[in-house]
Amino acid sequence: MMAANAAPSFAQEAAVPAAAQAPQSSSNDGGSIGDIVVTAQKREQRLQDVGLSVTALSAETLANKRISTLADIAQAVPGLVYTQSQTGTPVYTLRGVGFFESSLAAYPDVSTYIDQVPLPLPTTATLTAFDLDRVEVLRGPQGTLFGNNATGGAINFIAAKPTDNFVAGGSIGYGRFNTFSADGYVGGPLSDTVRARASFKIVKGDDWQKSYTREATTGKTDTAAARLLIDWDASDRLKISLNINGWLDRSDPTSPQYVKLTPQNPAGTPGIGGVVPADLPILNYPLTPRNARATDFNTTFPPRANDRLWQTAVRADYDVVDGITATSITSYLDTRLRKDLEYDGTSLEAYDIVNKTGRIKSFSQELRLANDGSGGIRWVVGGNFESTKVGESSLNLSGASTSALINGFTQSLFASQQKMKNYAGFGNVEYKITPEITLKGGVRYTQANRNTVSSNSQDPNYPDPGALGVTQFFNIVWGSLGFIYPNYRPITVGQSFVLDNRLGADGLPLDPSTYGTAGLFRGSLKENNTSWSVGVDYKVDPDILLYANVSQGYKAGSFPDVAAATWSQFQSIKQESLLDYEAGFKAQFANRTITVNGAAFYYDYQDKQLRAKIVDGIFGLLDGLVNVPKSKVKGAELSVNMRPVRGLTINMSGTYLDTEVRSYNGVVAAATDPATGLRVPVRQSYAGARLPFSPKVQLGADFLYEMPLTDTLGGFFGADVSAQSKSYAVLAATAQDKQDFTVPRRTLFGVNAGIRAADSSWRLAFWGKNVFNKYYTLNTILSYDTLIRYAGRPAEYGVSLSFKM
Repeated sequence: MMAANAAPSFAQEAAVPAAAQAPQSSSNDGGSIGDIVVTAQKREQRLQDVGLSVTALSAETLANKRISTLADIAQAVPGLVYTQSQTGTPVYTLRGVGFFESSLAAYPDVSTYIDQVPLPLPTTATLTAFDLDRVEVLRGPQGTLFGNNATGGAINFIAAKPTDNFVAGGSIGYGRFNTFSADGYVGGPLSDTVRARASFKIVKGDDWQKSYTREATTGKTDTAAARLLIDWDASDRLKISLNINGWLDRSDPTSPQYVKLTPQNPAGTPGIGGVVPADLPILNYPLTPRNARATDFNTTFPPRANDRLWQTAVRADYDVVDGITATSITSYLDTRLRKDLEYDGTSLEAYDIVNKTGRIKSFSQELRLANDGSGGIRWVVGGNFESTKVGESSLNLSGASTSALINGFTQSLFASQQKMKNYAGFGNVEYKITPEITLKGGVRYTQANRNTVSSNSQDPNYPDPGALGVTQFFNIVWGSLGFIYPNYRPITVGQSFVLDNRLGADGLPLDPSTYGTAGLFRGSLKENNTSWSVGVDYKVDPDILLYANVSQGYKAGSFPDVAAATWSQFQSIKQESLLDYEAGFKAQFANRTITVNGAAFYYDYQDKQLRAKIVDGIFGLLDGLVNVPKSKVKGAELSVNMRPVRGLTINMSGTYLDTEVRSYNGVVAAATDPATGLRVPVRQSYAGARLPFSPKVQLGADFLYEMPLTDTLGGFFGADVSAQSKSYAVLAATAQDKQDFTVPRRTLFGVNAGIRAADSSWRLAFWGKNVFNKYYTLNTILSYDTLIRYAGRPAEYGVSLSFKM
């Protein structure tokens, strides 16, 4: 099994049943669908010839559908769901498999790469989608191909490469919200043995969200990204590639919408700071109207960000002997983040995050040896190592919340330092036993280690700690429980107040030396697993392929990012595993003018990782991470791609998912134990509940019609539609949860039309996204006193002029 963010060995050799798949090339007769070809291990192969489920979005598709963000990619790929998190960390769910956790150090269920180079954590992939040859979305656990943390699948961005001839091009655009964009590239030979390509993209736009209670706006776009690729043919046997890329994001994080009051302490509740009054502003704040642009936010600390990344990667391919190549891929990545975040959806300081900072430093190294597949056997063996360090901190402000009066404090400072190291060895083989039948198998062993130091304390630099301040509050609370925690000693401002309350199954302290004391939480997690895959491809004839695969993948365990009061909240969750049974077909008919691809699958999902509620004896319901012992996913997908007449391309696809929890008794409420006065969990079976962000039906369709207007001028017109049924933002066991956390069904339309030069040297396009201004939501989150939702962007439209030489 490959390490957590190891590069794929030859994942590009996958087949494409994708909805939004657009042909990379077409035959001269204008009728047949051209081959979608990818290169892996110095050979080209039609994706239609390999039995794996992948969506390929070509450069043409990316341009026609204005796909430039991670959310755009998800909208174009049925089965893939993009979720907006409170911290801005992107979360992908593929075929119902995803991990909604906003911690910077949380590995995803759907891993991302750029040219086989890992983007180890979700934030690092934020601005990768520019100057691309294609995007590949691989479904299902990738096992030996991508390794750990790809139980849901993987997304591989393929950058446009340096060429042997001079090329240059770019585009400028203008759209709604006064959005200007510009991108460009230049490349070609620097010498007989060196080629290079440089590219950039800049987007700047005005605020798209506005307050519904006063004159204030937020939501600006301000991004820049660049990439430099250099290929060097050092000798006949040695080729070296350099990739230097980076991005800067100063856009405003999305502000949520306040849709329901969920007071932690209703009016009349007494506490240290007094009784919660009925006229407390948060208890009487107006709800957000049903308008995508409507929101409210703290103007003292409005949503803002200053995030940046740079990455350097070097790949070397050396032909050891004829037919065998050694490959080294080395990468170093450095990411810095600084944000102020709106969490409660009001102008009050009921729950906001200020000065959230983060730093990600990641090094990875892969070494592998592979043959060229001659003689009917193709093999690869190798190993890799990854080391990632993540530090993050955030100041939580809650002075306007109902709890501020009850508890007497208004702020706390959460911080953590995590270190992850992953080691792996892998092997994969494909054996063509007859011209029609190929057997496939692979195995990978992974050792995953993680350490964390986490804390929660009073920030001595914040001027308003509250009536007591969080330090004094916990000194009072923990001190009053001396009969339970006799080892407690008072802390001072700046020290962590998080208390070790951990008990074993026998009811005794897990660590008597720290039990009942407050301080830094130190945790470690050491896990190993063996991922594997087996399969068979049957080539019925040159245009029909049948395949069947069984594969098992794993995702490493994790520590949560929560403002904890006790060490039990910081406890880790163990690794999850997914066993995939899958069969499919790929077929082309009518002189390859029609492509029909389909697959059916069944997932046996063990120990799914989930952010959920746990119960603290003092504070009741708090956030934490849990494992869901048993779940299942079954489904099917189908895509049809056609060129019925010259110039017309039609793509249609759909995915059906049936997800279900089979075994999990989870917390639904907190009650008070009359004997001790402590809060205890109220549990309920979640059996039968659907997994979060897993709509049962997702559909997509698009067409593009190109026609000549004159000998030197052509025209084009296209449209696309994507639809999905309702889903839930949480594991919903109660009727109230289903009502509060429903992500409603939606159907979105896009259009593009324009003119172009007959030789494709320039192109003028007019485009629209969500053209009917459909109001839809991406996520719903319980944020202490308020229930908030994140709305999708409203209708957008614009014009772009592109050119190439």
